Amino acid sequence: MRNELPKFGYLKPTSVSDAVSLLTKYGGKARVIAGGTDLMDQMKDGLVALTPEYVVDINGLGLNNISFDTSNGLTVGATASPAAILADSNVATYYGALHDAVSGHAIQIANQATIAGNISQEVWCWYLRNNYDCWRNGGNVCYAAIGDNRYYHTLYGANLCYACNASDIAPALFALDADVTVQGPGGSSTLTMDQFMPGTTIVDGRVKENSLRYNEIITQVHIPMPASGAMSAFFKVSERGSYDFAMASCAVSATISGGTLSNTRVVLGGVAEKPLRASSAESYLNGQQLSDSVIAQAATNALSGATPLTNGTGNQFRVFLAQGAVKGALRALTGSS
Repeated sequence: MRNELPKFGYLKPTSVSDAVSLLTKYGGKARVIAGGTDLMDQMKDGLVALTPEYVVDINGLGLNNISFDTSNGLTVGATASPAAILADSNVATYYGALHDAVSGHAIQIANQATIAGNISQEVWCWYLRNNYDCWRNGGNVCYAAIGDNRYYHTLYGANLCYACNASDIAPALFALDADVTVQGPGGSSTLTMDQFMPGTTIVDGRVKENSLRYNEIITQVHIPMPASGAMSAFFKVSERGSYDFAMASCAVSATISGGTLSNTRVVLGGVAEKPLRASSAESYLNGQQLSDSVIAQAATNALSGATPLTNGTGNQFRVFLAQGAVKGALRALTGSS
């Protein structure tokens, strides 16, 4: 059973720079809160290394706007919710993968969560969430490497932690060539998704898969205007229909002219420490027209580098789930089912 929330200090900044100053002042003892759908779980579970002494509430700082124009593309404020993104007609028209990725959230999460929180959320490994002393929780071991690693652990090896990135939105952003704007003590900087999410590393003494420092705040996500003829889609395989994390997902984007694909991106989600570009599938698909046989081969190519875990329970079966996610995304790309 969960404990009650521990006592914590509540800080309400009046600007982004004020929020950065507060995070800097309190160091690793303070964390940002917006939707709080992940942070509150961590605090209720009493995760040793992740429970803050102070929360810095960035709601009310004007970071929830969504704007679009055909020259600049789509800009989504950090605290915009999945529900707000889903309701934006330009997202449905031009950014199919993002639209698909936000459409599967349970209504409570869709209205409360934020895009910045989704792409920077903590992993949902059950060892971490049950407060084991793993790498992410102040220890020096990954229990999943030799334990129960069926659902939410990597198919592609790992550095320290074998948990998969849990975000649905992040694979779509990789496929759509998005970038993330971050503000810290030194000012504002813009990062590609690869720069923002380089994979599992140690940042400020914490094991995590994004590069966000303790005193930095995501302020917006920007997605460029798609090229003429570009389409994108996202497909997710999960145990339940909503409020569940992907056992495998795939985001795809491509320019389609006369039925032929070019500039193809195939991004696997829920199978590695970060969203993973499937380069062998991409190169195979460029110049092809989608058919059942082409889609099947692309799915095979996409998982050709997988090295599923064999210790503990093992997770070989998720290779087939991931291939299914690739097939689903490619079929959705052209509107077929």
